[in-house]
Amino acid sequence: MKVWCGLLCNKLIGPFVFDNNLTANTYEVFLRNDLPGLLEDIPLMRRSQMYFQHDGASPHYTRHLIEYLNESFRNRWLCRGGPVAWTPRLPDLTPHDYYLWGHMKT
Repeated sequence: MKVWCGLLCNKLIGPFVFDNNLTANTYEVFLRNDLPGLLEDIPLMRRSQMYFQHDGASPHYTRHLIEYLNESFRNRWLCRGGPVAWTPRLPDLTPHDYYLWGHMKT
């Protein structure tokens, strides 16, 4: 089971559970169809200024996903190969690694 969650300021977005294996196609379907619904409670101004971050997992790093992220988030997404370089898997740089699991345990 794969789970996606987001953090925006002090708000937890999701979780979203993927029913099947995570592939580039299922991730793209999520970004296009499910993520907008998860973000609909976020004010438009905040959404227009937020950054989208994910790790460098293979399903996150394909040409068509990079093109989609460039269209949707312009220069506001972080990943290997993205407009904002971000070293994956460093806990001091990845809020999910040190916040999310503690939040879910409580």
